[in-house]
Amino acid sequence: MILQELHRYYGRLLADPECDVPPAHWSTEKAAWEITLAEDGRVMRVLPLTTGEGKELRRFLPMRVPEHGSRSGTGILPFFLCDNAAYLLGLDSKRGEEKRAGARALHEDVLASCDDAGAQAVRAFFERDDCLEGLDETLRAELAGGGFMVFRLSGDRQRVHEREAIRDAWAAYCDLPSDDDVVGQCAITGERTSMARLFPQVTGVPGAQSAGASLVSFNLDSFESYGKKQAYNASLSQEVAFNAGSALRYLYGDLKHRVRFGQTTVVFWTDRTATDEELMMLAMLGDEVDPRAEDTADLEHIQQTLECMKEGKPLEGYDLETRFFILGLAPNAARLAVRFFETNTFGAIARHYGEYLRDIEMDGVKPRSLRSMLRQTAPLGEADAVPSTLVNNCLHAMLTGSRFPRALPQLVIARMRADHGDNNPWDMGQRAALLKAWLVRAQRIAAKETGERVSSERSLQVDLNEENTDRGYALGRLFAVLERTQTAALGDVNATIKDRFIGAASMAPSRVYPSLLRSHQHHMAKLRKSNAGLSIKLEKEMDGIMPLLGESCFFPATLDLTEQGNFYVGYYQERQFLWRGKKSEASSSDAASTETSGE
Repeated sequence: MILQELHRYYGRLLADPECDVPPAHWSTEKAAWEITLAEDGRVMRVLPLTTGEGKELRRFLPMRVPEHGSRSGTGILPFFLCDNAAYLLGLDSKRGEEKRAGARALHEDVLASCDDAGAQAVRAFFERDDCLEGLDETLRAELAGGGFMVFRLSGDRQRVHEREAIRDAWAAYCDLPSDDDVVGQCAITGERTSMARLFPQVTGVPGAQSAGASLVSFNLDSFESYGKKQAYNASLSQEVAFNAGSALRYLYGDLKHRVRFGQTTVVFWTDRTATDEELMMLAMLGDEVDPRAEDTADLEHIQQTLECMKEGKPLEGYDLETRFFILGLAPNAARLAVRFFETNTFGAIARHYGEYLRDIEMDGVKPRSLRSMLRQTAPLGEADAVPSTLVNNCLHAMLTGSRFPRALPQLVIARMRADHGDNNPWDMGQRAALLKAWLVRAQRIAAKETGERVSSERSLQVDLNEENTDRGYALGRLFAVLERTQTAALGDVNATIKDRFIGAASMAPSRVYPSLLRSHQHHMAKLRKSNAGLSIKLEKEMDGIMPLLGESCFFPATLDLTEQGNFYVGYYQERQFLWRGKKSEASSSDAASTETSGE
């Protein structure tokens, strides 16, 4: 289905006059050098090609050139009019002569009947043995370092491969029947035609080989069947392979259709022209919208749409029946591994994304994309360190409304034990929001499966729920009160109880809470003297929390994963509640002092 939809998408791209997608037998490659030829084939100069400006300056220029095949093994495979210095100039210490001879044979075959001046200059270039004359050793070393080279005839505004006669000669050469062609039935179109031996490689994939990576590949005998080798096992026609490969290259090269999640790259496309819907999909998959972007009207519209999704309101101005195809790919040496493939209408995806926004919503936490939130599961928030399996399963849950994976709370809690959420001021809130999303979604789905209603006494809300009787939630609230008492009584200390005990308190409460409560009594005694108003507030919170632990205020030996998740959510929400009133606490303390002195 993936190849079929990519094949269809390429047909739409080719029909779009505003889309610069290469036609058959052509591809877009990054050229680094330009060789200027005289009419007699002499190399007049070699110029570097660049793109971008300032810090974005790069030593290459993307351009449409004759299609490149897939080089594998140690065979000789030259490319037409766009190749590296080893093939065009023979700059290879081991096989330079052999490679240049292969390139000469290819160009003579393609240009044999072409009388164009550019074709004659290229043929003369390969006939000369002095092609390196005039190139100093420094330039030769740079050329041998890599990069594709293209030709230009001296005084011509076009490059050689752009000349009409050359294009016609290349098309005629590619359409010639070959004795090596394998004829079979295409699995996509059902037509009987020439089959593809290799699937086009996609270049520029982070983590893959620089030469490119292939979506369809067979490299072991155990993957082959019925005596077929290489991509013949996939039963793809040459046309379908080219179309699907070209569409995938286009998606990888377009930032409006590509988002990176750690090691996974997500590309998406639609079944029809849908500019607004694609812009919203990019906002849903990517990071939050940058308020400094230039088009403020689009930003406001996106923000309003996201707000409508969160509130469950109808979306206006969108084609809700537009079907999206969302493909997650990860590099695996010279191959692309398919991590997931989801397809659904824009309306269904928007509804599920609204559920995600409501599940993730937390007091004091700004709405963030899933890509940004998942960085909380990686050491130091490194995006590339987020496990691929977690990314795939979480994206599936966000797009389909299913459960978030159990690995999500495990990794979040592991990060809490490792760094206590102290790396950045927003870490604690985002981690609590992730845990809340996992908990409320699991609770909602379980209730739907059993037909039961979710009790308010066990539910998590956007802010503090004082009626929540879950013991993990109550213990988290209690820990926040103990921490607030300590910091208010002692001021800045080297290590708070959060720094020393939050991991143990969330996993084995009976080990730490008794000693924490004994220290709490001393802290309260000191706080009553320095800030009577705050001490009263904290005592009231303690009086409301302790009964939730049972009549005997029992501290369990361990908490399971769900209770640990509730612990951190309760801790964060109680902490937000206590610190929110910090400004009013000073006035309460002043009022209490006035009353005391008045008496």
